[in-house]
Amino acid sequence: MKKHIKAIVTAMLILALSLSLIGCAGTPLPEGFDADEVGSAAEEIVGLATAGDFDSIIGSLREDLKSSITVDQLKEGWAPAYEKAGAFEKITKTSLSGTKDQTTGEEYAVAQVLVKCANASLVYTLSFDKDMALVGLYLK
Repeated sequence: MKKHIKAIVTAMLILALSLSLIGCAGTPLPEGFDADEVGSAAEEIVGLATAGDFDSIIGSLREDLKSSITVDQLKEGWAPAYEKAGAFEKITKTSLSGTKDQTTGEEYAVAQVLVKCANASLVYTLSFDKDMALVGLYLK
């Protein structure tokens, strides 16, 4: 149980980065980001999650973040949402925006992907840097 709690806390820390990056929703993508590329990358991450390929999701993280969370921590952190939502049905909407880290000044693209499942809907919030590396992920 203690390991499970530690895993959830660690997962939430990296996922909180995504929340801190969202800032003001509805702002346009920063210069240098391509909407099609960001949307495709976000939908790819959702596809990996749906398939249970958490190794590839961790592999998509920017190098400096890969040691922040393990595959098992991500899987355990997201398991309750998946259990409640049921089987994946389809992506219903993808919204893109931009944000800026107030500390570093780095700009990010943020994709919110709404997914319809058998029993509930899920929202993935995924943040990408200019190199399209995943820098934030949150599931609600």
